Amino acid sequence: MSDKYLGLDLGGTNIKFVVIEKDAEKWNVLLRDQISTEAINGPEHVTQRLADLAEKISKEHGIKGLGLAVPGIFDVDLGTILLFPNLPGAWRGFQIRQPIADASQVSVGLINDARAFSLAESVMGAARGHSTVACIVMGTGVGGGVVIDGKVHLGATKGAGEIAHQIVNPDGPMCGCGSQGCVEAMTSSEAIAKLAGVKTPEEAYERAIAGDKQAIHSFEEAGKWIGIAMANVMAILSPDVFVLGGGVSQSGDLITKYALAEAKRRSNLFEGEVFKIVPAQLGVYAGAIGAALNGAAVSGDKLSRISTT
Repeated sequence: MSDKYLGLDLGGTNIKFVVIEKDAEKWNVLLRDQISTEAINGPEHVTQRLADLAEKISKEHGIKGLGLAVPGIFDVDLGTILLFPNLPGAWRGFQIRQPIADASQVSVGLINDARAFSLAESVMGAARGHSTVACIVMGTGVGGGVVIDGKVHLGATKGAGEIAHQIVNPDGPMCGCGSQGCVEAMTSSEAIAKLAGVKTPEEAYERAIAGDKQAIHSFEEAGKWIGIAMANVMAILSPDVFVLGGGVSQSGDLITKYALAEAKRRSNLFEGEVFKIVPAQLGVYAGAIGAALNGAAVSGDKLSRISTT
């Protein structure tokens, strides 16, 4: 019988979860679902929901390990939260890992949600089979991750991969991270909607495909800054492929064609053809799948190359 792993993806609205197992050299998803986060009730309530879910699924499926993807920054050694910018409540210093480990009776690996997305798309999604992968997740915020030879690259800080926090426009708007002119500040859903003169990126998209010049320009601008970021990443890492995901990325060519053109224009070290952008494949459960894969690595799965060390 194959070992099974649980992945939990903590979001502001929902907690998504999957159970995966490995059949020979292929990972399969056995279960996927979601429950409401009830984030308004604070850290203790949310963590208890995670723990209860972990305990239930552990008993039902006999999982060997568990991974939790979180929307922010955490202390990897202590299992405590440092910053959850989009979840209400006093999260700083809150212990999130231990209650889940106690409830499930298995080891729990924490991973940032964008890094979880990157791991999932590299191992089971759009970039499977490639050695070096750079991922960008575009939505309310903009996340990223780098996967090299099946391993999430975390660096000395354990937080590497923040592609969207490159400073590409020093005179640009302030970013939520405290810096000025980050990729995220230039390309978030809010930034696109604002430049298009509408309230939501969905409205911007509808107007753009209808031919509205201001809306088209908003996606052209976002694509430009993503393209500059890609050129920077290419100069340092030369990834085989870039994976673009998240809600904003579903605008398709409205982003990618401008990003690709800008990346080629900005990079004189390589032929333009080295830039390959592929759309993410795993959808809204990518974070949970990546969390489960991380759980497998933390649990010592030796049957694959996956590791976060």
